[in-house]
Amino acid sequence: MREPSVRRYSGRSVEEWKAARRERLLAAALELFGTEGYPATSVERLCTQAKVSTRHFYHEFQNKEAVLLAVHAEVIELTVRNTGDAIRDSVGEPVRERVTAAVDSYLRSIMADLRRARISFVEVVGTSPAVEEQRIAFRDLLIGFVRDLGDTAAARGEIAARDFRFVGLSFFGAVNAVVHDWMLTEPRPPEQKVQKSLRELAVQLITS
Repeated sequence: MREPSVRRYSGRSVEEWKAARRERLLAAALELFGTEGYPATSVERLCTQAKVSTRHFYHEFQNKEAVLLAVHAEVIELTVRNTGDAIRDSVGEPVRERVTAAVDSYLRSIMADLRRARISFVEVVGTSPAVEEQRIAFRDLLIGFVRDLGDTAAARGEIAARDFRFVGLSFFGAVNAVVHDWMLTEPRPPEQKVQKSLRELAVQLITS
């Protein structure tokens, strides 16, 4: 039996056009939410930036909040993947080296692009119950990394066993405050200096 033909427009299928349209909207959201801010960005402004009609916008997203959730999810995916890779690649190393590798990977993922940093540390905070739920879930994923690192090191006798969830909460609370301040400071300090200070804090919190 012959399979039904796929309708194509300018060499692309309908699904390919839809995927490209969604990517343009997410790129526009990263740019506008990450520079002008979420409250200051309207659906119409997103559509203009992405060169997408408002009718097609609502084919892809229910509302502006859904776009924020999607673009933040992309930041989460990148950060969790990079941090998880750093932890897996450092298996068997001393805890200080493992913590250093994980924190460096996490901070590079967040701070290398100021738009991602602003979305993660400013625009998603308290925006709505759904966005806050996603933000807290992301934080808990990261705290899970801290707990795994701490528990593994404690089981190996490198450090004393204790409540590593509290350690994670303390560290990421510090990260939120420090990175937010770093973004607003003019002239902005070199990101490597901030990363070094946070890396040393993480090592101290876990190993002291």
